[in-house]
Formats: sequence, C-alpha cells, structure tokens
Amino acid sequence: MKEFGGKYVRLGEWCLKLFLLNCLWFIFSLVGVFFLGIFPATVALFTVLRKLTMEAEEEVRIFHLFWITYKSEFIRGNMLGYVWSIIGIVLLIDLRVLNQVEKTPLHQALTIALYFLLAFYLFISLYLFPIYVHYNLRFLEYYKYAFVLVIGRPLKSLLLFTSVILVLFLFSRIPGLIPVLGVSFIGFIMMKIASTSLKKLNRSQLEEVESF
Repeated sequence: MKEFGGKYVRLGEWCLKLFLLNCLWFIFSLVGVFFLGIFPATVALFTVLRKLTMEAEEEVRIFHLFWITYKSEFIRGNMLGYVWSIIGIVLLIDLRVLNQVEKTPLHQALTIALYFLLAFYLFISLYLFPIYVHYNLRFLEYYKYAFVLVIGRPLKSLLLFTSVILVLFLFSRIPGLIPVLGVSFIGFIMMKIASTSLKKLNRSQLEEVESF
C-alpha cells in the first residue's frame, strides 16, 4: 500500500512539474510575441526536461533553470528553430508545386522522393531539441547528429514518432489537456525516449558525427 501511495505521489509531482513547464513555455513564448519566443522557450523546456529525466536525483529549480536558459539561448535557439523551419517550408512549397503540375512518371518519382524527405524531416525534428540540450556541438552538427540517430536507430525513431502521434491523438480527443500539459507532455515523451539513445552514444561516435 505504501509503495502504491509513493507512486501516486510521484505521479502527482510529475503532473505538477509538467503543468508548470507548460505555463512557462506559453508565458515565455508570449514574451517573445511567439515569433521570437517560441524556439528559446522550447530550448528552455527541453533543458529542464533533460535535467528531470536524466538527472532525476538532483533537485531542479525549474523556473530558475528555464529563465537562464531562455536568456542565454535566445539568439541561438531562434537560429536553430528558424533554419529548420525554413527548410520545412521549402519542402512543403515544393510539394504544393508538384501537386499542380502535369502528372508524368518523372512527377511521380519526384513526389515519392519529396514525401520521403518530408518523413525524414519529421523524424529529425523529433531529435533536434533533445540533441541540442544534450550536447555542445557546432551549429550544423545538431542537424547531422539528428540525421545519424534517425538512420542508426530506426526502431527507436519509429517508437518516438508513434508515441508523439498517440499523444496528439489523445489531445484531439481531450482538448482540455492542451492548456494543462500540451507542449510539456509531448516534450517529456520526446526527451524520455530520445535520452535512451543519447545515453548509449559514446565520445567516439560523437566524433564520427563531427567529422561527417
């Protein structure tokens, strides 16, 4: 009975932490009028989640860590997010253009290739922020490292993608959860699953990515 009570208390503590993180993410995104605030707020969110999931024994001052990360990563976080967003927008524009041209064998081949690239883009996106808060790399290496993880751990990548889809499906059924746990719970799932891959990568593997 005591063990069950302890688990219930830990669950309540996690829900409270995720609720607080969700509120902080929305508040600090609004501070940057979303346009400039969303990506540094996301970096701060994943920084706190990394501490909570990978260094669970340490006491985490959530607001303090969130705030100092938001400030220190404001420029770099926006660069990381917007460079990747621009790539995604270009891929979507290309897909729209292809859908408006005459259907030919070449068109079909290009469409398949583009859908393949979009799928890869989504998978890489799921690793990008967990990697960013876990390693200190040169800017372009974060994208390369995410690419290597998608290639090197396909089953884990599929699990990560499926888990996020299931959470989004849950939110679509219970939209009241979105303002309470929306972004922070998705981030928690991403960080929890991605961290198992990050833990297994040693320094030599990281150097291989840096020389890629």
